[in-house]
Amino acid sequence: MSSQVQPIELQVQLSRDDYARYFAVVGKRQATWTDFAIYAGAFFMAIPAALAAEALAALQTASPVAIKLVGRFSLFAFFGGLVILAVAMWIVRRRAIAGALSSVPNAFDAKAVVLDENAVSITGKLSQARWTWPAITRMTAEQGLVLLWIGSQNAVIIPERAFASSEARADAIAFARAQIAQAQSNQDSL
Repeated sequence: MSSQVQPIELQVQLSRDDYARYFAVVGKRQATWTDFAIYAGAFFMAIPAALAAEALAALQTASPVAIKLVGRFSLFAFFGGLVILAVAMWIVRRRAIAGALSSVPNAFDAKAVVLDENAVSITGKLSQARWTWPAITRMTAEQGLVLLWIGSQNAVIIPERAFASSEARADAIAFARAQIAQAQSNQDSL
């Protein structure tokens, strides 16, 4: 690109809602069909567990009422365990998000984000970070955020409100995509 391209300078102040949407996007990126199959398998394992409990109860008693009660209570216990597991996983995820945010100094303070021909820079009150375009693996625009991905889990987060207009947002996205494509083609030619 020519050296006459002006850097794109944005003022960004992330809110709790911005971080919540970012972590939702990261959660979707981490979810796979394998995860879904495991959750579905765990859910449907209640039926064989209830049948096994009924079979074991039949060995201990001849009462059909007691055998059916054992089967039903094993189903209730299994589903109760799944609910408790889901709540525990939600709590662990919330704690992980809180830990990730607490490790970012001044996560909610204003920062300047600059996209130029060479790099993406973030400057805050306490820190400055800079990634050259080859470090940016891709760019997505979802849930009201423009995300410049560094690897698969971390991203430079730019809320859409940081752009002066939808045209400025579209220009920044086009610029970022062009820079990422150029950096990837330069890497491929090496």
